[in-house]
Amino acid sequence: MSVLRFEAVSKVFRSSLRGKYLYTLGPIDLGIEPGEIFGYLGPNGAGKTTTLKLGMGLLRPSSGKVLIFDRPHDSLSAKRRVGFLPEQPYFYQHLTAVELLEFYGDMFGLERHENRRRALDLIDKVGLRKFGNTMISKFSKGMLQRIGLAQALVNEPDLVVLDEPMSGLDPIGRREIRDLILDLKARGKTVFLSSHILQDVEMICDRVGIISAGKILEIASVADLLDRSVESIEIHLEGIAASEARDLGFTGASALGDKTVVTVAHQAEINLAIMRLVAAGARVAAVLPLRGTLEDYFMRQVVGGEALQRGVPGSDGRTAGASAATGASELVSNAAGKQGR
Repeated sequence: MSVLRFEAVSKVFRSSLRGKYLYTLGPIDLGIEPGEIFGYLGPNGAGKTTTLKLGMGLLRPSSGKVLIFDRPHDSLSAKRRVGFLPEQPYFYQHLTAVELLEFYGDMFGLERHENRRRALDLIDKVGLRKFGNTMISKFSKGMLQRIGLAQALVNEPDLVVLDEPMSGLDPIGRREIRDLILDLKARGKTVFLSSHILQDVEMICDRVGIISAGKILEIASVADLLDRSVESIEIHLEGIAASEARDLGFTGASALGDKTVVTVAHQAEINLAIMRLVAAGARVAAVLPLRGTLEDYFMRQVVGGEALQRGVPGSDGRTAGASAATGASELVSNAAGKQGR
C-alpha cells in the first residue's frame, strides 16, 4: 500500500478570459511508499509545487485521483495523519513561536499540557530554543522555515510533505534539517519532499522522481541512478611503478603518493586489467568506481532530454518546456559559479 498515490492525475490551468489554455501537469502516476524519503526534483515551473498542492487537497485535479493511506486525499481521517510545509509559509505575525505551535496543536485537539510540551520539544528540535518567546514578525527567512517545519510535525504525522524545506537555510541549518528528516524516517515516518538542493536530496533520499514540463521523466532509487552514472573505474596498485603500468599498455597510469592508479573505462575491462597487472607483480589496493553526482544525472535528463521539446504554453507566454529549460540553465549557471569560486 502506497502512503500517497497519484493515479493518472492531471491539472489544466486556464485563464479567466475566454478560458484560454495556460499550462498542464500530467497525467502523472506516482506512489510514495511507507517509511521512505522520496525526493521530487525539477527545474522552476516543472510542476513540483502543483503536484504537492494536488496531493494536499489545495488544488483539485482536472482528472485522476489522489489517495492518502488508501483513502480520498480530502478526507478528514487522512488529513489528520499528514504534516505539510508549503514552499512559502505565512504565519500570524503577532504570535510567538510557542504560541504559534500551540495554536496549531489546538486545531488538532491536543490537551493543554501535552500541547505545551510538544511545542517546546519541536522548537528545540528545529534549532529555535532561544527564540521560543520571540514574535514571528522578527523571524528571518531561515527561522520561518524552521518554525514551518515544526508546525508540520505538531500532530505527529505519519506522512510529512515538505516543499523546499532547505530554502533559506545556511549550511548548519541544512545539516540540522537533514538530520531531523532522517530521524523521521528512523521513527517509521514517510517523507515526500521537493528540493532544488540536489546534494541534500542525494544524501538523504531513498528514491527520487524527476519532473520536467509537467511530465515525470523517471522514478528510481538514488543508488540506481548513481550506479548508472559510473564514468570510469580506478584501480589503485602497489608494487608497480606508473611507468611500468604504461609499458603494459595502460597509457593513462599515474602516481598517487606511494601508489599507482590505472583507469579503465568499463566494468567489463576490470578483470582483464587486474590479471595483467598482478602478473607483472602489482598488488591491488583498491578498485574505485568514479560516479557522477545526482546533479550531473539531473542535468543530463532535464537539459539534454527531449522533454524540453515537448513543452506546452505557459502562463508567461513561453512553453512549459522553455520554462523548465530556463530553470535548469539557472541551476547549471549556479553550479558553474560554485566551481569557479
